[in-house]
Amino acid sequence: MALTQRAAGAGGPVTELRFDGRVAVVTGAGRGLGREFALLLARRGAAVVVNDIGVSVDAARYGASPGAGEPSVADEVVREIVTSGGSAVANTADVSDPDTAHTIVDDAVENFGQIDIVINNAGVVITRDFIDLTPADVDKSFAVHVRGSFLVAQSAWAYMTKAGYGRILNVVSVDGNLFGNFRHTAYDAAKGGLAGLTRGMAVDGADAGIAVNGLLPGAYTRGQKSIDPKLTPHGTIDMRPELVAPAAVYLVHEQCPATGRFYAASSGRMGRVFTAAAEGFQDQPDNFSLESIHDHWDMIDTPDTFVVPDRTQDFNEMRTRVFHNVVPNWKA
Repeated sequence: MALTQRAAGAGGPVTELRFDGRVAVVTGAGRGLGREFALLLARRGAAVVVNDIGVSVDAARYGASPGAGEPSVADEVVREIVTSGGSAVANTADVSDPDTAHTIVDDAVENFGQIDIVINNAGVVITRDFIDLTPADVDKSFAVHVRGSFLVAQSAWAYMTKAGYGRILNVVSVDGNLFGNFRHTAYDAAKGGLAGLTRGMAVDGADAGIAVNGLLPGAYTRGQKSIDPKLTPHGTIDMRPELVAPAAVYLVHEQCPATGRFYAASSGRMGRVFTAAAEGFQDQPDNFSLESIHDHWDMIDTPDTFVVPDRTQDFNEMRTRVFHNVVPNWKA
């Protein structure tokens, strides 16, 4: 059952959202945000595959030697869940490795009989001036964030399609989706790529009952400690990772109505983040030129009149409407 009743105050019974009978995979769940996601899912009744390689690809940022592993981190989270009466198994596969990523979902099916939920949380943050970035830096960022999320989700896709149900959450970022960040270009590019993957998956999954959303979290984790403190409001607001977990876990609950959308969550706040298309300036087609763009730049650049498309058709309706407002009698 996904809903139970628990006692409340004068307002009457409050519906508790549960995950009893559901099976979830959380990648990068040995520490930080992923750990909190896994723990909350387990407390609400889900069986959880806790995935973490135990080695930070960007270990040098944390003062550790590259390759200095902590292979027990996934096991530690599993022990915490099991000790509290929950169900969980550990998995240490690298999400970016096509030869092993599938074992994360395999472990869910083999141990718990199904896969209902995937939270793609595993990530790497490479902080370097743009001029100093290497192709390997960019490749590594995309391998973990984009390819890794693709591989794990695709491994679960056939099971979810057969069941007619699935919930996938990709952990994106304000970086690369709302703005760029200092010395984060490789990370920004990968998170932007993951947002595109999220949108495409949501469209493909709609008819199969698979909902796919993106989360833009804000929390003070080990990763935050290693970046420029001016880039985070830590110290002025409460940024504990556990304050993001309810948002992530709600987005993979069967009662969540959203798909193909993005939500920022931090410090006990959650709000939708969206990409909008401004109506801009529509010229007579034969008059459209550099000069007409220059003369109408204020109309082109204003965000005042816009649409927030959920589908390709929404965007096409806007540009068709704007075109026919100026060229009412045009025919192909």
